[in-house]
Parts: sequence; structure tokens; C-alpha cells
Amino acid sequence: MQLSRPALAALMQRWFRRRQGADGDSIELHQRRIYILPTRIGLGFGVVLFTMLLGALNYSNNMGFALAFLLTAVTVVSIHHCQRNLTGLRLAIDGCAPVFAGEMIECSVRITNPGRSPRWQISAGPAGALTPPVDLAADGSAKLQLCLPTTRRGTQPCPEIRVSTRYPFGLFEAWAWLYPVRELMVYPQPAAELAAALPAQAADLEHAGDTLRGSDEFVGLRVPVPGESPARIAWKALARSGQLLAKDFRSGAGSSWFDWDVLNPAGTEARLSLLTRMILDADADGRAYGLRLPGVELPPDKGREHYHRCLTTLAVFSLGAAHEG
Repeated sequence: MQLSRPALAALMQRWFRRRQGADGDSIELHQRRIYILPTRIGLGFGVVLFTMLLGALNYSNNMGFALAFLLTAVTVVSIHHCQRNLTGLRLAIDGCAPVFAGEMIECSVRITNPGRSPRWQISAGPAGALTPPVDLAADGSAKLQLCLPTTRRGTQPCPEIRVSTRYPFGLFEAWAWLYPVRELMVYPQPAAELAAALPAQAADLEHAGDTLRGSDEFVGLRVPVPGESPARIAWKALARSGQLLAKDFRSGAGSSWFDWDVLNPAGTEARLSLLTRMILDADADGRAYGLRLPGVELPPDKGREHYHRCLTTLAVFSLGAAHEG
């Protein structure tokens, strides 16, 4: 059975991972995990060397023999230097702050050279997206920024990271695979416009002021009621989205409840997107807010810790699991 190129690459990746196992946040490269193969330039150079050797044999040209053997010796020595350029390097993965679906997660790989000799032309990154090469002085270090794509909310494993070099002549490439045991958090993509009214708060004496509509504090946009004052209409939102919405103000300094069950959009992802937008707006305004989902309730609070807790809850939310529970 003939394997396609992607299938062969996936098979090799599984073999590499079984052979090496998972990595922590700090890794030291040793010879056993460094692989090396000729590049396209190296293969072309090998064809030239073979042609030179054939010509020298055909014409019994001693100078041709000498040049062919000299270049072959240089090539063999370059294999050693290419692999040695990666051996002993220490790498650490950090960063990887949560982002919203569709954005790029920015991680960094810190490469440290503990040896007495400099290292040259070191690159890192996911396969097919390597960073520009950097040089490391003796006892020096460098940080390489990686951009990892995201497509959906939730947790996703950190992809394998390839560290490689083509030093000294570009004839060979030595590389090593890193498999960090790290999960990346991806929040739901926020809605562009807040197209639903903020839910009225349940009877809560501590935060009851928020349930009274007034004119003290702007808390978002809502569906207009009959006879709505033109001053309350969100004309800018109407121009952007074509949807008629009214500005919602609340009396008192209470908090808001963002409730799954009272939102207008149908579908899990649409509701999560709208709840994400509500949390972003409330956090930007410095307001306290709580979150109610099927099977989950986070009491009103504010601050960065509460902000990330709510968004993480939305990111990993599963309606089926909530109903089963």
C-alpha cells in the first residue's frame, strides 16, 4: 500500500513522539533526539561530487580526484558540526496567554547555550512556520516568538515545536522535535454587537439596585420598547449593524447577571459569543457581574481573576455535559 506524503509525515510524527515521549516546560537537547538529513542543496552538491569523481576516473585526472576527495571530506565534517550546533541547547516554553477563537496564540521559546562555543542559525516553531534564525553567543540565550493559530474555543494541546539548524554550509539540516505537555486556552469569539437586552437580575437584596431601570449608569444595549425616547436610541449601532437598539441604563451601583436562559440568539455558539461580549463590556466598564449557565453559576464579582474565570467557563462549556449532569 502506497502512503501519501501527509500520511507518511503523520506516521513519522507518531514514531518520533513514541520514541521521545512528552516534554516538560524545560528541555535539554541531547544527541539521541537530534535528527539530520541532507537539504535539497546538499543533494545537488552530492550529485556534483559524484559527477566530478566519475570525470576524474574516466580521464585519470589526479587533480580531479584530489578536489573531489577534499570536498567530500569537508561535507563529512559539516555533518558533525551541524549536529553539534544543536547538541546541549536548553529550551524553555513560556507565554501562551489565552486568546479568543480566531486569534493567534503568542508563545515564546527561550534557547540557552550553556557551552563555551557560539551556536549559529537556530530556528524554532511549528512545522512550516519556523522563526528567522538567530545566533547564540557562548553562555548566551535568545527568545523566539511563536504564533500558533486557533480555530475553535476550548482547550487545545500545544502543537509540536521543531528546532533546527542548517549551519555551517546549508548542505544538511539537523532538527529536534519538542512535545510540550501544555494546554492552550481559547475563549469564545465575542459577538460584534450586543444585540440582546441585559437580563434582569433575580431577587438579590445585596444587588437589587441593578434591577431598576433608570439613568445613572450605562450597562449595554437592549431591544427598544414601544414609545422609546429618541435620546435612548443607539444611532451609531443602528448605522453599523442596521438593527434598532436602545441604550440601557440602570439605577444604583449593583451588579449584572448574564443568564444563558434569557438570551435571544438560538444555538450554543451564538449564546456563548454574546455572553463573551457582555463580559468584555462589563469588565471594560469596571462593573461587577455574575454568570449563569446550565449547571454552572458564578456569583457577581469583578477583577481580572473573575474575568478569566468566566471566560474559561464559557470556553469549556458543553451543553450536552451540563444536561447529563
